[in-house]
Amino acid sequence: MAGKSIVIDGVGGQGVRVIGSTMASLLVVMGYEVTLLFDYDSSVRGGMSEAFLKYDREPISNFVVECADVVLRLADRGPVHLSSDYVIADVGLKRPGEVGEEIPFMQLGVDKFGRDLFGNMIALGRLLCVCDVDFTDEHLRDALPSKYVEDNIAAIKWGYGLERESILALVPEQAASSFAERYAQTVLAGTAPAEAVGLAAALKG
Repeated sequence: MAGKSIVIDGVGGQGVRVIGSTMASLLVVMGYEVTLLFDYDSSVRGGMSEAFLKYDREPISNFVVECADVVLRLADRGPVHLSSDYVIADVGLKRPGEVGEEIPFMQLGVDKFGRDLFGNMIALGRLLCVCDVDFTDEHLRDALPSKYVEDNIAAIKWGYGLERESILALVPEQAASSFAERYAQTVLAGTAPAEAVGLAAALKG
C-alpha cells in the first residue's frame, strides 16, 4: 500500500481529532511512518477543526499537505484552496466538480449503533477503505482506547464494508439533505453534539 496524504475537515465536537488520532495510531501499529498535525479554533465552540495526516513506509520529510489524496469532510469549514483527488463528505458537503461520495455519518451512528459518536468511527472505516488500509481486529484493539472498543471496532468495520451501491441507496440524489450542515449549526449555537443529531434531523426539509 502506497503512502497517502489525508485531510479531515469539520468543526469542534464532530470528532476530527478522534478520527485523526485513531487513524494515526492504527497506522503506527501497522508499521507506517506517520505525521499528524491539527489546526483548530479553540476560542469558539463549533469553530473550524482540521487534521492533516501523512503516512508512508519511508520517512516523511515534508509534513505539509498541499494536495490531499483523500479529504474526509464532516463540515465545510476547511480551506477552499486545498485540492484533493477524492472526497468523502457528509450529505450536502461535496462541492461541484469534486470526485467523491456523500454519506450521512452522524445519522448512521445513531441509526446503526445508537449514538452519534459512532458516526466518527463509521467515517474512519470508510476512509480506511478508500485508502486501501488492510487492518486486522488486533490492529484496531491496539490502536483504540479501551472505552467502547468493541462498538468502535464494529462501527469501523461497518463503514469499511460499505459498497458504492449501498452508499447510493443510503443517500439517493433526489432525497439528499444537508444533515452535517444542520448538525454543525446546532453545535455552533451551543447545543451538545448528541442533542444536535436530533435537532438536525428535526429540521430536515
